[in-house]
Amino acid sequence: MSCSDCTSGNWLPGSPKGTEENGAYLAKGSNKEDTKDKAVVVLTDIFGLSISNPKIIADTIAERSGFDVWVPDLFNGALSPT
Repeated sequence: MSCSDCTSGNWLPGSPKGTEENGAYLAKGSNKEDTKDKAVVVLTDIFGLSISNPKIIADTIAERSGFDVWVPDLFNGALSPT
């Protein structure tokens, strides 16, 4: 069973701070010596990058971990796969 947020969405507070590059969203980490050669990849839910939630999550992970975080646009800008 799914909850009402699963079909209507629930938006996180805040605004994305990263950039969109090469068909993906990039949240830059600290690039300290121990994190500069590693990255995290975050996959989206059915809403893809059309809403800000995965971008805000990526920003938070990058800020807390120091790693660059990439979120690929799996649905080519569409709200969901066709």
